[in-house]
Amino acid sequence: MAFMNSFDISGYGLSAQRFRLNLISTNIANASTTRTDEGGPYRRQSVVFRAVDFDKHLNRQLAKNTKPLGYEDPLDEELGYEKKLNPAVMSVIVDKVVRDDTTPKMRYEPTHPDADKDGYVAYPNVNPVVEMADMIEASRAYQANVAAFQSAKTIANTALEMMRS
Repeated sequence: MAFMNSFDISGYGLSAQRFRLNLISTNIANASTTRTDEGGPYRRQSVVFRAVDFDKHLNRQLAKNTKPLGYEDPLDEELGYEKKLNPAVMSVIVDKVVRDDTTPKMRYEPTHPDADKDGYVAYPNVNPVVEMADMIEASRAYQANVAAFQSAKTIANTALEMMRS
């Protein structure tokens, strides 16, 4: 059933945003961690998402029956390929977690146990304000996926009720 794709898309979106929220929470929790198992301060991490075409059949049907969906790829014509539309219905997965290797913040704290010979301590490159803004964004994306899931559920229930009548 086609409405199941809506549940899948929302489910993958929920999962991806939950993963992102957990990673942001880890960044905030380690904003003052000056020593890790790897050595040195904690390094900020961020997630990279990847769009995935889980329903190639549905996208082929959409491309065949509805030309406005997607967008045309100008390279197809230049390379001699038949013009096609890019997928309109896609989902998202976590592709990878990347570590931010920018230079740590150095603070002069000669009495700190992790201070170098000059008295400077390397602190993580985590900005709590940026992390909170990212958290709000991820939370809103999560809420949008919940709303989409609820809408798909309502549509499915309405369709089932109509079939019973």
